[in-house]
Amino acid sequence: MGGPGGATQPAGEEKKEGVATAAPKNGSLMPTTPSLPIQKSSRKKWKLLELDGYYRVRTDWFKNFNLGFIDDPTLGGSPFPRPLGCTPAATGSVGNLTTRPCGNSLGSTDMRLRLEPTINLDEGTSVHIQADALDNILFGEDPLDQGLNGIYNSTNRPPVGAFGNAQSPPVQGINSDRDSIIVKRAWAEVALPIGVLRAGRQPNHWGMGLMFNSGGYNPMDGTYNYDGDFGDSVDRISFTAKIPGTPLRGMLAVDWDMTRLASNQTSVNNTTYAGQPFDLDDSDDTTGYVGVLSKLSEPQVWQDTLDRGDVAFDYGVYFEYKTQDWDDDLTNFQLGSAFDASNHYVPREMKTYTPDLWAKLGFGAIQVEAELVGIMGDVTHLDEFGFTGTTDIAKFGGVGRFTWKGVDNKLSIGIESGFATGDQYDNTVQGNTNIAFANQLGQPGDTTLTQFIFNRDFHVDLIMWRYLFGAITNTVYAKPFLGYDLTKDINFKIWDVTSFALNPVATPGNSAVYGTEADADISYHHNGLIAGISAGILFPFGAMSHPADSVDNGGPGFGYGSVTTSNGTVETNTGDPGTAYTIQTRLILAF
Repeated sequence: MGGPGGATQPAGEEKKEGVATAAPKNGSLMPTTPSLPIQKSSRKKWKLLELDGYYRVRTDWFKNFNLGFIDDPTLGGSPFPRPLGCTPAATGSVGNLTTRPCGNSLGSTDMRLRLEPTINLDEGTSVHIQADALDNILFGEDPLDQGLNGIYNSTNRPPVGAFGNAQSPPVQGINSDRDSIIVKRAWAEVALPIGVLRAGRQPNHWGMGLMFNSGGYNPMDGTYNYDGDFGDSVDRISFTAKIPGTPLRGMLAVDWDMTRLASNQTSVNNTTYAGQPFDLDDSDDTTGYVGVLSKLSEPQVWQDTLDRGDVAFDYGVYFEYKTQDWDDDLTNFQLGSAFDASNHYVPREMKTYTPDLWAKLGFGAIQVEAELVGIMGDVTHLDEFGFTGTTDIAKFGGVGRFTWKGVDNKLSIGIESGFATGDQYDNTVQGNTNIAFANQLGQPGDTTLTQFIFNRDFHVDLIMWRYLFGAITNTVYAKPFLGYDLTKDINFKIWDVTSFALNPVATPGNSAVYGTEADADISYHHNGLIAGISAGILFPFGAMSHPADSVDNGGPGFGYGSVTTSNGTVETNTGDPGTAYTIQTRLILAF
């Protein structure tokens, strides 16, 4: 949860024996790139079925995450939704209930059961699955017989909470946005005499995880991020092999990033074909070609090298070339209906080049790690969005971390810094800072797309980038940290994140400083039991304010002074952001 040790801390820890380890079954399966699946320990006896995973319960308390601003489009929006009770009083109030309570805080508890079984056909052939049950479902989210799409009237009355005493399973489109069980990954792995072949929907992780992040196991250092919510999965066929005479290993892969419309998504399959669906066209597919060259040590080998007093050095480059010739304009398209290609099949002519460089150096008590990513290329046609001519792509991001360990490796002190390029435009609704509202295409007339967004599972804090923005973008940040092992099982960490805008004009307050956030965490790890509590406080500065006169797309009096909201109620914004607070707990049983 944004601990000082990196993006996966403190929720991550080295997988213990019987949980998941970084050591391979045999030499041919030594992990070489983070695109490889979790490797099992050679100390384990061969089993037909191995079951890894975890059960997680988290609680969150958010205070003033909207920073004091009114969450109403007429005012430009707020960085986080206010509690429903804080919205203006509804019309048609009952009795004396003309207003609703507003504590300006939100509290919730969610759960997840993750299952990661491995079916071993022999020592070198296996099938891997990742499935989540009740994935981030809130406690109390699905009361029995209450559907979100229900129509209530005098004969079909809504349920009364006081009479409910049971939960129903979540069903997508009925009472939730997801089903009870979601199978997220399934892939096969075959050890050949000269390398390893993998095929299927598999995790993708590279470097420090700022671009490609599996949201779970990190083969670069053997840790596991138990606080991940997303995780990159890629439909891929890859071949990995050792390069003779060198410590390097390489991987070549083909990724099916997007096939666009398939027959089972339109009325084609419903009326003519049955059974196996098929891609309705090849030229609208987005295909990626990936090459990886790396020197990557097993986590235990890395630590043994440091313990001997030697220099440990791992490095590598992940390169992806992606292309798409045509595209489907799915505006107003309804799933299961006919698709009119004559009106909605558009040229795209897109190509991108993504080099991702990573290196880690360790000597004695010092460790330095860094990653640098660039996304470059161009798109010839964005005509349906009002663009003419070719639009270039130039997006860059990077992160570096320095760590010193002392006091018998109990004390960790260091600093992390990162950056992500931005652009000159506010989000679609100014004041709504989350990347869900990002205007990544800019405006017609632009010639270059420059906004780089970190992976959502790369965590550096507890409030601003984790929740108010959803991911790191348009910033350079500094994060000093300190951690100390109070006992073998108990660890304490504190850190601070101060963030600056690279393009101030794209912030709500048109200013250079987002703010500073102080966070702390204490955690307990023992035999698969992980428990912890974190607390954070955000002091937002000018970039998060709502100025009296908005320069960019905010309209007159953006978010400032007394205003009339969309339902006719007068409310007031101060213009200055307020302080936000959070307390978060977690309980994890890893197996």
